[in-house]
Amino acid sequence: MNTFTPSDIFFVISSIGFVTLWILAAIFLIYLIRLMHTFSRIMKQVEKDIDKIGDTTKDMLLTIKESAIFRFLFHKKRSKKK
Repeated sequence: MNTFTPSDIFFVISSIGFVTLWILAAIFLIYLIRLMHTFSRIMKQVEKDIDKIGDTTKDMLLTIKESAIFRFLFHKKRSKKK
């Protein structure tokens, strides 16, 4: 009849612990990969929107700079001759 020694019990418990740890690590990595994929999609969408906003902002600034009120308030300063 076999008797379990303390070292046998230790190796069984540690083996179960390592398997459990690796399963938890695999689950964590799967969620991390999914999170990074989602983050990547969001960043691509933000980059597209920033390009659109940038073009719109440039057009608005050009329109404002060409307006009569802007030219009246912020006219070009003339260089003074000595």
